[in-house]
Amino acid sequence: MRILLLSSLLLLTACPEETGLQCPPQTSIVGQYSLAFTAVHDAGECVAVDAGSDAGTKLTLDNPAAKSSTLCVGTGPDGGPQPQLTVPDKGGARLLDLTADGGLHYSNDAGIAAGTACICDIAVVETFDGFLQTSGPFALRPDGGLPPITGLTATLADSITSDAGGCICTFPCTVTYSIKGSPL
Repeated sequence: MRILLLSSLLLLTACPEETGLQCPPQTSIVGQYSLAFTAVHDAGECVAVDAGSDAGTKLTLDNPAAKSSTLCVGTGPDGGPQPQLTVPDKGGARLLDLTADGGLHYSNDAGIAAGTACICDIAVVETFDGFLQTSGPFALRPDGGLPPITGLTATLADSITSDAGGCICTFPCTVTYSIKGSPL
């Protein structure tokens, strides 16, 4: 029984190291965060409207599940720190541009998505804009590294367009979320 308990404790202790393996080569883990998503319903929000219906279905989910993530850092093209955000099942690490005040930016043409709620192929451009949170004002360490990161805030927006016929959404439109990242 003691061996089983000791083995279980060792496995549980090793779990945080496993998520660190999500960092791309030549980067190191900054922290692991739970990303809470809050729907942003704005005038340009994507809505799917079925034929014969006046009401539509908003494509921005009101209560999406939180997602775990790993924030990694490597060296950017300018020699400074290059944060990378990895969310399992979301296609690899997102290379984030870092500003002097801890601002983050990412933009990617995600390409064409088929089989959507709009009943047509759509083109998606994903943007992520936010800030790293620290216990005080954001400042790089003297060695150029990141200060301890206590969380992050951001807005994630998918800009959606389509040239396909038969769509039940009006384009262009967006699916937008406010994100609050807290340490796991």
